[in-house]
Amino acid sequence: MFGRRVPVKYVLLFSVLLALVCGGTAIYFAQQRSWIATALLGVLAIWFAVDALRAWSWKKK
Repeated sequence: MFGRRVPVKYVLLFSVLLALVCGGTAIYFAQQRSWIATALLGVLAIWFAVDALRAWSWKKK
């Protein structure tokens, strides 16, 4: 932000953390049979997991 990049390790860490939180919350809402919340949180969990994979591939380079 403002001309400075966020280090890749922080992007990876926060993406994995947010994917786990969203996935766990989606599972909770699935057990409560709240399907709209489950779908939204599931999509967010997948989004953050893909972002973590992309950050991991950047770190390998």
